[in-house]
Amino acid sequence: MKTARLPEYFSTLEKGKTTLFINKKYEVKLTEQDFNVFFGLYNVTSSRSAHIQKERLPDGLSVHPYTGETEFRVSYHGRTPCKSIFVKNLDNGNLVVRDYWHGGLFGSVLKDIFWQGLRPVKELLICEGASKKGIRTIEIIAIVKNRVLGPFFRSKLISREIRDSVDLMEFLLRVDNQTFLAKKKEIISKVAQAIKIMHDAGIYHADLNLKNILLQKSNRGEFVVYIIDLDKSRELKELNLHRRMKNLMRLDRSLEKFKRNVSMKNCFHVSCSSFFTQKDKIRFFKEYLRSGRYLTHPKLIRSDSEEMFRHEAALNSYGEMKKHLQVFLEMYPWNHKKHRFWWFLTDLSRKK
Repeated sequence: MKTARLPEYFSTLEKGKTTLFINKKYEVKLTEQDFNVFFGLYNVTSSRSAHIQKERLPDGLSVHPYTGETEFRVSYHGRTPCKSIFVKNLDNGNLVVRDYWHGGLFGSVLKDIFWQGLRPVKELLICEGASKKGIRTIEIIAIVKNRVLGPFFRSKLISREIRDSVDLMEFLLRVDNQTFLAKKKEIISKVAQAIKIMHDAGIYHADLNLKNILLQKSNRGEFVVYIIDLDKSRELKELNLHRRMKNLMRLDRSLEKFKRNVSMKNCFHVSCSSFFTQKDKIRFFKEYLRSGRYLTHPKLIRSDSEEMFRHEAALNSYGEMKKHLQVFLEMYPWNHKKHRFWWFLTDLSRKK
């Protein structure tokens, strides 16, 4: 996606060096004070040190840089902590504010400064496309851009909070052993189905990990899966097998790293030794194979003359995916051995 045009149903408002792009549906519901809060987001310190301090705040702590009915809290949805704004005039009240930061070596130099500030607009377009294709993800209502110098900007993304949800990592840390074992098969099935829908829609997630998968309990007590943080993700006409498996292996590494960290800190409950075993992972991939219209088992497709071509295509697709699953399982130990070595080096550097 080389260019990124704002959808027509977004308004553009400016105040000094700050530009606010906002969904017109929500624009009419917000008060003048709410707009002042949005424009004032960059009056709050956005340095890296402040970003790190937020990580140390306990869940639910409230801070009040403004007076009135709008307040900030700390939200832990997604990869890093985000501010949460309570807005009375919206139905569910809470909005999540996420900062854009560079990762890796660029992060220590450029921090939160980006060229042109198109990154949040690209994420908006990916999220809109994903929602239209049946993928549950965040609803973005606004983007805040703050000009630093010339074409350089800082950006924040404002989305509606997904109520009564918890990311998969937090769920594993909090859930009791009995509940987890009772719900494990359902969670594996629902997560596999959600990722398969995303892949069938041609979306490659740039950072598929435990923190970017949310679980929400429906009124009937079943889990609903949301996939969030589509920043830097790609929407393609079709997602090939290589990209699918690369995405799934990224999620698997996230799980292995999580298990390693909690076992080292000795802070996990008794189910740590039994959750998501190799058998569970095979169950996950089998569910992934079963899900979706393109990988339906060929026995379930009619074999009349009109359907023969589809039958053959499904047979080839199903067989190819099974073959790649086998390859994945064979390379699985080597893949994690390589990353465990990197994690070990990272731990050494932190101890110095």
